[in-house]
Amino acid sequence: MSITHLYLVRHGETQANLEQRWYGALDAPLTARGEAQVAATAAHFATLVRTQPVDAFYVSPLPRAQSTAAAIARSIGIMPVIEAGLTEFSIGDWEGRTYRDLIDTEDLWGRWDRDPHFAPPNGESPVSFGRRIVQTFQTLVARHPGQTILTVSHGAVIASLLDIWLGGATGNWMRWDPHNCAVTLLAQHAGNWVGVHVNDITHLPATAVIDDVPDYYQHSNQS
Repeated sequence: MSITHLYLVRHGETQANLEQRWYGALDAPLTARGEAQVAATAAHFATLVRTQPVDAFYVSPLPRAQSTAAAIARSIGIMPVIEAGLTEFSIGDWEGRTYRDLIDTEDLWGRWDRDPHFAPPNGESPVSFGRRIVQTFQTLVARHPGQTILTVSHGAVIASLLDIWLGGATGNWMRWDPHNCAVTLLAQHAGNWVGVHVNDITHLPATAVIDDVPDYYQHSNQS
């Protein structure tokens, strides 16, 4: 029986990432470093598809993901299909604020530790978001059994899926948080998912890699 493979790619760095702001369903332009990350990732896939062709290509509807996917599409000759379920984690009325503000003013990550069903006004909770993400990817996989699927989406989308499929659904999805333009390849064996490589950034030039970590990491490491 053929094996289904799933690529998870995060979009390039945005101004919001640089400013450590939660943009979720909002959008921000790519930075110069983000453009360099995207170019390197597109070149990387041009090489990868020589030995493992992509059969299906999906992208989040948000512009930062679509611009990343467009560069990859030019390199592999396949146009992506917009999939609404790949949209980033939305925190509703609290979007656009810095992580530090959300920590100090709203105790957002503390609230989630105590109640993963908590959702900011007009936003999603970790539980509802995780359900959406798993349902989306299960639908895509069922649509393309035994094929190679490429997706371009967002940090929380990828981190949540990896926590659920590889990490035992601990709820600590932040430990799987991918670098911008990191590439993960999963393979399905007997109904279970294994990581061929997870959050790989070896294709990125040194100048396109950032070592700074988001403010919420400190909270995550203490939890």
